[in-house]
Amino acid sequence: MNLPQALAITLAAVAGLATGVLLPIGVAAPATVVAVAAGVLAAETAERRRIRRLTLQVNSWLGGAEPEPLVLPGTAPWRELGVTLQALRGSYLRRGARLDREQPWRRELVDSLVQPALLFDPTARLQAANDAARSLLSIPIDIGPATVLQTIGSPGIADAVRAARGSDEPVSIDVEHNGHDLRATVSRVGEETLVVIADRTRERRVEELRRNFVVNASHELKTPVTSIQTLAEALAVTVRNDPDRTTRLVSRLGIEAERLARLLHDLLDLRRLEERGPLERVPVDVAEVVRATIAELIPSADQLGVTVELDAPEHAVVAGVPGDLEVIAKNLIGNAVQYNRDGGEVRVSLTARDGRQVLQVTDTGLGIPQQDLQRIFERFYRVDTARSRETGGTGLGLSIVRHAVERHGGSIRVDSLLGEGSTFTVTLPVEPPR
Repeated sequence: MNLPQALAITLAAVAGLATGVLLPIGVAAPATVVAVAAGVLAAETAERRRIRRLTLQVNSWLGGAEPEPLVLPGTAPWRELGVTLQALRGSYLRRGARLDREQPWRRELVDSLVQPALLFDPTARLQAANDAARSLLSIPIDIGPATVLQTIGSPGIADAVRAARGSDEPVSIDVEHNGHDLRATVSRVGEETLVVIADRTRERRVEELRRNFVVNASHELKTPVTSIQTLAEALAVTVRNDPDRTTRLVSRLGIEAERLARLLHDLLDLRRLEERGPLERVPVDVAEVVRATIAELIPSADQLGVTVELDAPEHAVVAGVPGDLEVIAKNLIGNAVQYNRDGGEVRVSLTARDGRQVLQVTDTGLGIPQQDLQRIFERFYRVDTARSRETGGTGLGLSIVRHAVERHGGSIRVDSLLGEGSTFTVTLPVEPPR
């Protein structure tokens, strides 16, 4: 057997293995070898065409085009592969449809939240933000799919989003941003990230005011309490050794006790007025309240040489709380009498205007410096500390008035010139505000 014949027999055997047709070695001839080789080449070409068709169909699925049913002709393994791929395609279609349904639902959830909320996609790009978040963070409507830092402008919140994406637990962080104290809570919602923000600026300011109030109240209470203790000790000694001084010490003790009682009463009034909730309103004749207040203050006004004039109708009825309206009248008219000059005047007027009752109290006292006008309604703030304490003032009167007026849906304004007196104007609605 020469070399060409040996090669022909070998090729025939290989071709037989490829096609499944085994020929006896002795009968292999060149023509048979060529035929078998051509069969192998045809089979390989068919397999390539089948694989290419499969690739095109799978790529069409990925491209989102409307796919055709996958049918792979050929042997049983090819048909099984087709069935498996078809089932996989159905599973991904169902999952995609579920995600498509969930995305609008999540956006609607963000829009329905009262607190500022933002939703970011798996690549940390903005997907939705409700109106509260856009208002608080000044987010433009047309910002598009921006990053967390581009959207919120806070590196701290951006770090919290990255941390939350790698954790199964929510991440909370407190940051200061554009003058606001914010608390951001970041949670994973599926593959997306939800950021809910609470603006704690007002809460922090209230906490600070409460702390300052406790400090100031303690300081104010310490003065009369210390005086009472000192006078009580002095009185115990004086009763035995100097009975003639007893009357004077008892008088001073009574003054300090009265100051302490007044301070406690004002604190209770302020606490009551700060409580939120509906008011139990009844018809109240403000003109009668003002007249009763002036009658009560006439002895003090006569002692100080102050003249009080009233210009009011016979009746001026508003829907309100009697105790609160009495507090307003007593504090404003009482201050006008106490902090007036000798021989001064107090003019009180009550007029109806556009469904409201307007109470004006004008005095001829020393007036209020312009730099103090913005602070006189603060708790424990005094323009003239020495004189206020000398007259028994607690520093809470105007703060109580402001709370009472605002609680009734009204407003208060002060106009004053140093050395020329002051005018306080209170406007109260006749009917409860809606």
